[in-house]
Amino acid sequence: MPRIHPAVRAAFRTTGRLAPSLAVTAAYRLFRTIGPRTPVREADRATHERARRGELRVAGERVATYAWGDPAGSPVLLVHGWQSRASRFARLVDDLEQAGHHVLAFDGVAHGDSTGRRTTILDHLAIARRIADDAGPFAGVVGHSFGGLAAGIALAEGLPGAVLATVAAVPSFSALNAGFLRTIDMPPALDARHAALVAARLFPADRDPVDRFDLLRHPAPAPALFVHGTRDREVPAAAARALHAAHPRSRLLEVDAGHNSALDEAAARAAVVGHVAAGGGEHRVNVARHHQRDTQNLP
Repeated sequence: MPRIHPAVRAAFRTTGRLAPSLAVTAAYRLFRTIGPRTPVREADRATHERARRGELRVAGERVATYAWGDPAGSPVLLVHGWQSRASRFARLVDDLEQAGHHVLAFDGVAHGDSTGRRTTILDHLAIARRIADDAGPFAGVVGHSFGGLAAGIALAEGLPGAVLATVAAVPSFSALNAGFLRTIDMPPALDARHAALVAARLFPADRDPVDRFDLLRHPAPAPALFVHGTRDREVPAAAARALHAAHPRSRLLEVDAGHNSALDEAAARAAVVGHVAAGGGEHRVNVARHHQRDTQNLP
């Protein structure tokens, strides 16, 4: 999500009250803005540079793909979030690779080293299906933030994967929309009008995209692990609790971290690797109590 200047927030706050139609249209334009591409962090550079690189064509754009580890190992797909890139998973990539997995990832359309200026969840879903055609079925599908929503929806819509693991996942299109409007300080009363505009403009072929892209209404049909940071300011930890409640075969792990830093937490990474290795079966992760609150083991 792009950083919003206080003056812009004030303008949306005022316009939302005085000229709601104008405010909703302006909000939609900002919603479509991805912002500057995130560079590779120095801490992630070595992992990023040793990846085996490939390329796909999706929606007329060139999509950068990455692979690590033994191609004969069980494949794991990583799905990054909004204004992020595959390299942000670097520490988890290293852990999964050491566990013997064939780790696969991509830069979404208009992200990282891929081309494009605009994207939607449909592009993420299309890329995941293309990778699955070549390398699936997956031992696990792991998503961060917006990528967590995309990963879960992909599995719900038939992507072959044994387990789902998310870190700081957005639970639904509705939550994404409400969080965005909260970020720009729009009156909550305009949530439904903005969601309707986004649905009509971005998903004209979908009968009800608000319903379709909702993991609370349509849980992924796989054992799930939901990891969330207790200091996450972008997606409240309550989102993970709701996802956990909506997925009967799930586990919830809360770690002392923020929205992005949760990806680097040792407890989070160990839980994801363990979940994938167990194939959704019973497993335990031993970490210091101050790093986590592990609320439930998988049955």
